[in-house]
Amino acid sequence: MPLHTSRIKLLLTEDLSPHKISLLILVVLYCTDFIRENRLQAVLTTIVRFLENDLVYNEKKELVVLPELRDLCFILKQSIISDSNSGSVESKLAAEEDANDIQKKLLQALWNINSVESLDSHIKRAYCILLGSAVVTVDEPTPDQDIKKLISPRSLLGSFIQKIVTTFRLLHFDEELLLYEAFVDYREPSRALYVSNGGNIQHYNNRPIDLFDSKRKLLEKPAFAFENAKIKEANGNNENDEILFNTLKTQLNESLGVSLPTPSQSSQSVNLKLLPVPKHDIQVLLDKQISLLEVYGTETPKLLRDVMSLMTSPNSNTCLIQNTTFNNLPSYYYVNYLECLHDLDYEGAFQSLHQYFDYMVSNNSKYFYHFALISRASLHQFFGEDEKALDAIQEAISVARENKDNSTLTYILSWLFNFMKNKPELWNTQTFYHNNNEQHLLDFLVNKTQSVSLLLYAMSYHFETLHVMNNGGPLNKYLESLLKATYISINDELPTFIKSVEMIATVWSRIGNPHLCSVYTDIGLECTKDTGNLSDELSIEIRKSYLEYYSGDTEIAYSKLEALKHKTVRDQSLYKMLQLRTLIMLVKIALKKGRFKFAQKIMETLSNNEIQEIELKAEMVYLHAEVETALGNFSKALNYISSNLSRIESQHSKTQTNLHTIIRLNLLKCYIFNKSGAHSRAISLIIQQIQHAKQTGFKTLVVEGLIILISILNNMECYEDSYQILSAIMPEILMVENKEYTSTAYFEFAKTCFRLSFQDQLTALKLNVNEKQLLNRFLKFLNTSISGFRQSLNLEMLKECFKLEKDMADMKQLDELQEHSAKSLEKLRKRALEEADYGFVLNNNKIEN
Repeated sequence: MPLHTSRIKLLLTEDLSPHKISLLILVVLYCTDFIRENRLQAVLTTIVRFLENDLVYNEKKELVVLPELRDLCFILKQSIISDSNSGSVESKLAAEEDANDIQKKLLQALWNINSVESLDSHIKRAYCILLGSAVVTVDEPTPDQDIKKLISPRSLLGSFIQKIVTTFRLLHFDEELLLYEAFVDYREPSRALYVSNGGNIQHYNNRPIDLFDSKRKLLEKPAFAFENAKIKEANGNNENDEILFNTLKTQLNESLGVSLPTPSQSSQSVNLKLLPVPKHDIQVLLDKQISLLEVYGTETPKLLRDVMSLMTSPNSNTCLIQNTTFNNLPSYYYVNYLECLHDLDYEGAFQSLHQYFDYMVSNNSKYFYHFALISRASLHQFFGEDEKALDAIQEAISVARENKDNSTLTYILSWLFNFMKNKPELWNTQTFYHNNNEQHLLDFLVNKTQSVSLLLYAMSYHFETLHVMNNGGPLNKYLESLLKATYISINDELPTFIKSVEMIATVWSRIGNPHLCSVYTDIGLECTKDTGNLSDELSIEIRKSYLEYYSGDTEIAYSKLEALKHKTVRDQSLYKMLQLRTLIMLVKIALKKGRFKFAQKIMETLSNNEIQEIELKAEMVYLHAEVETALGNFSKALNYISSNLSRIESQHSKTQTNLHTIIRLNLLKCYIFNKSGAHSRAISLIIQQIQHAKQTGFKTLVVEGLIILISILNNMECYEDSYQILSAIMPEILMVENKEYTSTAYFEFAKTCFRLSFQDQLTALKLNVNEKQLLNRFLKFLNTSISGFRQSLNLEMLKECFKLEKDMADMKQLDELQEHSAKSLEKLRKRALEEADYGFVLNNNKIEN
């Protein structure tokens, strides 16, 4: 319901509203015999959903902000019909018929309210359905004969009835009149629905007179006497309307000298609509919208935005009953803050956050002051303002220490550690934490978080797992920390467990067990369906896509990443996260296809992004060096790697060394030495990296290092050593299930067999293999390699495979093999031209032999 009428006036209330009155009438119907027994559960479900402020959606699939009567009727009907979904077609038709009948009874009861007195009578009558209700006054209504159920005052419905009836009894007459006018406006849109169901409206719906701008002034005068003529609404008699209007007009002229326009003049000059806004309901809705924004990035409904804009405006067109005080609902500013954050609007987010805490801190709440500082630090962190983030956290730590608030201090230090692990260079610049060493802070967190919260306790062991792993600690040590974190998270909320599952998947990936990594990824993905956290879901979906990429399903993996983008259309921060990962995969695919210039252009785009995560930064360094290597800029790539290694290792005295990143970069360095012909420079370095990776348990890196070592040995013509090593390590290579590693290993094995087939007989006897066996193994290994590279769309390595096939065919004078290799190389040449001409397309990417 957009606010598009010429005039809207908000009626601010605590809890009382036309919608609550409609629910009250529905409760009365629930207690009568007008509703069939088998429909009572669906009716009760509808009542409870609205009383508990569940998020409901109208027939247009829009979130209901301020429920109208049509919304109540729609939800009621849907509840009754869905309650019989498991039945036959006849039962569904019967359910729809019953729903229409109940809808009509509710509308009839509401449309029969034709005056303030009638409204008063209906609300007070509801009190009679309370169990043990006593007659308080002589005019207290007696229970209707059709009431079949009595409700306990202690129940949800009973407390609701007591609240509405009691609140209504305390209203002044002018407040009752305002409520009735709002009720008329609330009811009016359902007129067509009521009439279509056979309803008959016996009275005029229009207000008898438009007194809105004058009656409040009038009723504020205690001398004004309503005793002689208590206002009654029209019962379908124009003459009564006119008499009532003339009476009031005369009294206004005599007492105040106010001249009212005629009803027709009033309706022409002012199109006034009262919009009731219950304080409690709107606050609950705002809190839920905050949750939706934090979890899904869901856009705030326009009506809610319009209502809050009116309420927070200094010139807002509002009136109130029940002495309602809204205090401008500071949650509205927090909603704005989250919206600006998702839109990457720094100025808007900063301003809204300050407006929010201006209201909260004005209550002298120490908790909100801490929260304000941490939120401000998070805002600065989000936009890459590291120094400002540290300033805010420094102040938060000082306040917590001053107040001896250990719980808050522990939370702040947990936030600090999480922030600093991605910014290790900041340890040398900060001065407010007396132990400027990561290990000291980690020990403090592990010891203190247990008494604060299980979430922080589990997070501390996550930090310890990463710390031990990145510093080259033994496998059993960081697996022990991981086990503790997992056990704690199982006993906490589901979001905590999801974070543990992600950490477990990361560890098993590095250890080189893809099966367990995939299992925990699937578990995490299943859990996100229950929590609905979009950020967690995307993070795990990205991980799953990369697992598929490394297993060789390149096309599927990239397509899945692209398909996830529609989920981030309303959240720029999540879109940026997803887009970065998608572009990284795109660069990797471009390098495989030989599109080096295209990969370079994408890297230029990626370099313009502010990246906070240290692991993602390391990936960008690695990828940049890969692109330069592919372009033949070996010296540039080596210098780039060396400068980043120096930067990482210079932080060793203060922070984690990030051994995994160091080993990966050194392995790439060895690959570049090998590719550039400096084989001897790579031998000692590659052996050293394999040893480090083995000590830490990084089997994936061990396998990568061994494959590079084999390639170096082949290029140094040490084929006998290559053959023996490959024969021993192939089972280990196959275990990591990385299609690129496996295919490359088989390619090197085929190359080894090819070269050995031309060695002297002594070498063949020493290896216990003859020339025919070497030829068969060559063909088998090369074919396996070709299949793997074809699946992963690696055109560059396919070229190398078919060149090797051609060399073997030429040496052995195998005509069929010569023809096959020539045709394959020609197809690859054409495919390379297509890639260069038409850009990157992942459709029809099958490579035929």
